[in-house]
Amino acid sequence: MLLVTSLVYAADDGKTAKVLAVKAYDRGRIAFWEGRVPIYDGYPFYDITLALDQKKYVVRYESMTGYYPSNWKAGREIQVRLGGKGKMFLLNGEEEVLALIYNGHLQDCVPSSGRSALRLTPGFPRATT
Repeated sequence: MLLVTSLVYAADDGKTAKVLAVKAYDRGRIAFWEGRVPIYDGYPFYDITLALDQKKYVVRYESMTGYYPSNWKAGREIQVRLGGKGKMFLLNGEEEVLALIYNGHLQDCVPSSGRSALRLTPGFPRATT
């Protein structure tokens, strides 16, 4: 009964969004730095720009395997559901996939200055390679 209710709820709130752009981060996030060289975690993720109800949304889709649905390419329309509090669900066939809304917080993984975002605490020795 609960499953049927959630499916009806999802169908009622579903909307169509247009995929405007997809930015892939094939190497994943920066896990740590070795000197000035970033070491990535290897878990790909994607920032997807969507047009929905006269607004643009940037959502992040994470994939441990690197899989990205072919029907979510730029220029295509997909079914979505707003989940509240920074969440959006993207429909991939029958499956709803959670994506987090990032809008104004989008930035590249590697700072353009090439400097580490990590700060060393005074009094602790620096790692040497």
